[in-house]
Amino acid sequence: MKQRTGQVRIIFKEADMKKSVIILALIVMVMMPVFANGGSDAESGDKVYKIGVIPKFIAEDYFIACRNGFQTAADELGNVQFDWIGDTMSQTSAANQKNYIQSFIDREYDAILVSALDPESYASTLKEAMDMGIKVITWDADVNKSSRDYFVNQGEFDAIGIAVFEGISGELQADYSASNKATVALVSTTNDSPNQNAWLKAIIKEYESKMDSEYAHINLLKDDNEIVYAGNDQGTADEKVKALLSANSDIKGIVALSSNTVPAVSSARDQLGIEDEIKIVGISVPESSRADMEAGKMSGVVLWQPFDLGYLTMYLAVDVLEGNAPTGSTYKSPLSGKNMTTSFVDGSVVNYPSAGHKILADNEVILGPPIVWNLSNIDRFRGYPTDDHGMEYFLK
Repeated sequence: MKQRTGQVRIIFKEADMKKSVIILALIVMVMMPVFANGGSDAESGDKVYKIGVIPKFIAEDYFIACRNGFQTAADELGNVQFDWIGDTMSQTSAANQKNYIQSFIDREYDAILVSALDPESYASTLKEAMDMGIKVITWDADVNKSSRDYFVNQGEFDAIGIAVFEGISGELQADYSASNKATVALVSTTNDSPNQNAWLKAIIKEYESKMDSEYAHINLLKDDNEIVYAGNDQGTADEKVKALLSANSDIKGIVALSSNTVPAVSSARDQLGIEDEIKIVGISVPESSRADMEAGKMSGVVLWQPFDLGYLTMYLAVDVLEGNAPTGSTYKSPLSGKNMTTSFVDGSVVNYPSAGHKILADNEVILGPPIVWNLSNIDRFRGYPTDDHGMEYFLK
């Protein structure tokens, strides 16, 4: 097959949902001659797969990195045209995601790849797509397993939750004990976010299993009415976290579970002048916490390579479309055996397993283990590969 650059249309929704769908329809109509030969490339006759990609939201560092991974994979594969469509943090909703899914169904796309805001809201719409022969793959956040073919998870839920909680435990261990406990709060996004709920469950289970031993120095605020749901909007998160810290002077540590709640905690802590009193560990794009790390206000964050998440998902989608769906316990991709990052402990190279990405029950494909990011390895985060730090630098 002749190699060519994968085509991407990035459709930004700014205000009106209906306007975005109309724009999408017009763009697809303009592009129709490209697929006039039954979805094939006019030059080579090869099949060109139309793939619709829906993130939780757009114009945010994490999902920009994911999009760049999708684009790089599409360029390498050469037989992909994909549309990237979504909303900003303040405008995103499951209802809008459902409409985007329906627009791809109506235009008979080959695959729909969605990062779900919640697991149930559009299950019937995804089932409709599957009934039509459209491949449905979730990535980053899952839906009900009966409503998709595969789920590409950034890491095993328990491993991510435990990594974050071990981080806050280590930060507090030197100054607190069983007789002088540090109160730790949990800050999530919404109470129906599938990822955050899974991480919360893992954190609470880990704490309760070792609260009299390894975590005896911690008093975790773990009841439903104690967990703070700060939402997806940055402004709302800032306000809720500031209110939490203003009303609870006994809090000494916070576990923040998203890329908007970590900056919200840091900002609130600074505004209240208590940056030396409260430790933060969270799940976030490392670059957003670089200034705090350099100032000694934070040791590090937990994440993975979101670029690789998009990259892996695109390769899996095309394999599934071409009849090469993975079977067994592993899935080999171009990432397998390649550099994931460098160790935050000693700088040694950490590779993805050469045997492939783990496949769990219900067709859940695992990108890899969570990564602890600090100043020693933050420059290995491949959110935005540039000419001086291209993929060949990151993967060697």
